[in-house]
Amino acid sequence: MSELDLSQLYETLASEAIVALIAINADSGQLLYTNKLANSLFEINTHELNKLNIKQIIPQEENKNFHPLTMEMILTEGYNQDVLIKKFNGNRFIGNISTKNIEINDSKITLFMCLDITIQRKLQRELTSKQEEIQNAYQELLAQNAQLKELDLAKTRFIALTTHELRTPLSAMVGSSELLKEKLYDTDEEREEFISMIHEQGLHLMELVNDILDFAKITSGKMDYFIHNQDLVPVVKMLMEQFESVADASNVTIDFKDEGKEFICYFDEVRLKQIVSNLISNAIKYNKKEGSVEVFLEEKDEKIFVYVKDTGRGIPSDQIEQVFNEFETLGKVANHQKGTGLGMPITKRLIEGMGGEIDLTSEVGVGTTFWVTIPTKKILSDDLYRERTDDFDLAAS
Repeated sequence: MSELDLSQLYETLASEAIVALIAINADSGQLLYTNKLANSLFEINTHELNKLNIKQIIPQEENKNFHPLTMEMILTEGYNQDVLIKKFNGNRFIGNISTKNIEINDSKITLFMCLDITIQRKLQRELTSKQEEIQNAYQELLAQNAQLKELDLAKTRFIALTTHELRTPLSAMVGSSELLKEKLYDTDEEREEFISMIHEQGLHLMELVNDILDFAKITSGKMDYFIHNQDLVPVVKMLMEQFESVADASNVTIDFKDEGKEFICYFDEVRLKQIVSNLISNAIKYNKKEGSVEVFLEEKDEKIFVYVKDTGRGIPSDQIEQVFNEFETLGKVANHQKGTGLGMPITKRLIEGMGGEIDLTSEVGVGTTFWVTIPTKKILSDDLYRERTDDFDLAAS
């Protein structure tokens, strides 16, 4: 092959190369040569080649994903990097660049080679994003599966616990009634003791069954609410009076901080009594000897806050979340007290059903404060705001 043929071959190879090729005067930055792909990629007018400088393709702004091209990168021997580049018309793209410094007739030349990888990078980012979404979804499924397994175990424990709790009062009632039936008692006092035993265990059994029925109604969405605005103070006062004998029997003092003013808000009286009764009952039950229970009200942010504060043993911080968990008994939190463990989950569901909230703070050895919020304005659907009818069956509620 002749020298002319070789020269044409080299020129053709450079011109038709599958990489954008630009020859630059290393001292001035002036463009000396561009191949076809460079002309197309950078939108170069070859008739104005001597007027163009490589500095014109250096973007001035920063990019969160890619470093912008710099003169240092261009002039660094063997540099290879994905960078943000500006075309001569001002448009930006992501390019993979590589450089080579050569010297021809004492002139320093830098060969600047570039591939447009904008689409590849976009696809790569989308692929990475999808992979992250899939990984997150997988982790979420694993967490949900673990929760379902735990829930299944919790349900099994709950059924076993409830069966035991129901059997205990039933056994006591059957045993006592058989003794009465066979008249296996010596005195009237013993007979009265058996009758009292049957009555007490019957009340306990009714409490257990009511918890289960209430929870079933709530979870199935069949719990009825009759909400209207009224003064909360008389309701709280009545409950405090009802719990005085219970508190005295437990050697606990209870006190309502009455400010002598009305606290008007929207609530279902029957459900609210159930809620506050549960809070006061627990505050007495889990209190220390000669402890105290304080109940007080506060109005703020268009809500009435009902606080029930005790001086009991408190709940460890790592167990607080269990208090409102379904199938996690409050008894587990506090020395395995008897019951279905549905009291607090029911309380939470009921107060939320009236548009309120429940929360607590607790310190071991100091005590616990529960509070519920009750809206002072209508925030629920209109059909819930109604008066309770006279023929409403409380026993079936």
